Amino acid sequence: MEKRERYSKWMFVFFPALAMMLGWGLRGHIGGGPFGAMIPGAMIALGIGLLLKLPAAATSVLLVFAVFGVGLGGEMTYGQTLGFLKNPDTVWWGTLGTTVKGAVWGLSAGAVMAIGFVYQHISKKTILLSLVLYMIGMVLGFNLINDPMLLYFSGPENPRAESWAALLLGAVLMLVFLKWKVNQAYFKLILRFALLGLIGGGLGFGLGGFWMVLGSHLPDVIFNSWWKAMEFTFGFLLGAFLGYAAWLSRNEPVLKEWKENDSSVAEKFPIWKELLTVMVTGLLVFWLIPGTMELLTQTTIDNNLPGGTFRDEVARMVANYSFAGFIFVLVLMRFPKAAWQIGIALTFCFAAIDLIRDFYPDSNTWSPFTMYFFYVFLMTAVVALLTAYFSRNKNGIKNLFLLLIWSCVLVSFLRLFIEPESLDMNGLSFSQLVFGKYVVDLFFVVSALFISWIVVKRG
Repeated sequence: MEKRERYSKWMFVFFPALAMMLGWGLRGHIGGGPFGAMIPGAMIALGIGLLLKLPAAATSVLLVFAVFGVGLGGEMTYGQTLGFLKNPDTVWWGTLGTTVKGAVWGLSAGAVMAIGFVYQHISKKTILLSLVLYMIGMVLGFNLINDPMLLYFSGPENPRAESWAALLLGAVLMLVFLKWKVNQAYFKLILRFALLGLIGGGLGFGLGGFWMVLGSHLPDVIFNSWWKAMEFTFGFLLGAFLGYAAWLSRNEPVLKEWKENDSSVAEKFPIWKELLTVMVTGLLVFWLIPGTMELLTQTTIDNNLPGGTFRDEVARMVANYSFAGFIFVLVLMRFPKAAWQIGIALTFCFAAIDLIRDFYPDSNTWSPFTMYFFYVFLMTAVVALLTAYFSRNKNGIKNLFLLLIWSCVLVSFLRLFIEPESLDMNGLSFSQLVFGKYVVDLFFVVSALFISWIVVKRG
C-alpha cells in the first residue's frame, strides 16, 4: 500500500509563501537592508524545516544558511527602481529592473540556503571556499557592471550604488565551483533551489511592482499601502517557489540521512557558552565591523561602500552583508549549538536596533555606554534566553517559530508609539482605520495568527 504524504504539495507551496510574505512585510516595516531580510529568511527556513520534518539540528543549520542567503539581496537598492513605475515613460524599464533584482535575490537566497541541506556531506573547506568565491564574484560584478553603470536601474540624477550584478556574478561563480566540487545529487538539489528561487524572486518583485503602478493611478482611495502590497507579493511568490523546491526535494536521500543521523541531543552545550557566543557574534557584526569600517573609510555605510583602490574594495566587502554571513557560517562550524541563536536572536537583534534608532535618532549608535545600547541588549537578551530554553525542549522548532513571529510583530506595534500622530484616530471612519491607517498592522496580526495556528495544529 502506497504511503500517504503527510503534507500535500499545496501545503508545501502555501505555508512557506504565507510565512515569507509575513516576514517580508515585517522586514520592510521594522528594519530594511540585509539584516532586516534575515526575518523572511528565518521564517522560510523554519516553515520548510517543519514541512520536511527535519530534526532540530538540521533545521538550525538550514536556518543559518537561510538568513545568510535571503539577507544577501538586501544589499540591493531598489527605491529609485520602483520610482520608475510611477512614470508611464519609464514603467517598463522599472519593471525590468525589479524583475532582474528580484531574480538575483531569489537566486542567491535559494542557492545559499540549499547548502544547509547538504551541509553535513560537504567538507568545511569546500563550503568556505564557495563563499569566498561568492565574494570574489561580487567584486567582479561591482567593477565590471555596477560601478561603471553598464546596466543601471536607479536614477542617474541622484545615483545610488547598485549591487545586483555583484550578487549575480557571486552566485554564478559559487554555483560553478560547487558543480565541480560536490556530488551530483547534492548539486542538483542546490541548483533546484537556486533556479526556482530565481523564478519566484523575478516574478514576485516584477509582478509585485505593478501595485506601485496601480497606486499611481488611484491616488484618492482609502487603501494606499502600495509599497507594502509589493513587499507582500514579493515574499509570497518567492516563498511559494522555494516551498515548491522543498516539495520536489522531500524524498532526497540527503534529507533522509539528516533524520537518520540526528545528533541534536548528542552534545551538551552550556547555556552560558551559547549566550556568550551569540553576544560576541552580535557585537562583531552589528557594532565592531560597521563602526571600524566607517572610522577607516570616513564613509557612512549605506548599502555598499564605494570601491576603487584595493583598500576600498577590501573595506567594501568587509562591510558587505556577505562577510557577516560568512562569519555566521564560521560560528556555526565552530559552535553548532549556537545556530539557533544566530537565526533567532540575531535576527531579532537587528529589529530591536532599528526600533531604538527610530525612537532615539540622535543617539550614538556605536557607543556601548548609552541607554540605546542597553535597551537593545535587554530586548535581545530576553529573546536569546527564550531561544536557549525552547531549543532544549520538546516541540522546540514550533516554539522557536512562534517566538520569532510574535517578537517581530511586537516590535512592529511598538513602532506605533514613535510618532504620537500615528495613534490619532480622530475624525477617521471605521473603513479609513481598517483599510487605510492600520491595514498593514491588522494584516500582520491576521497573518501571524493564521501561521501560528498552522504551526501549532499542523506542525
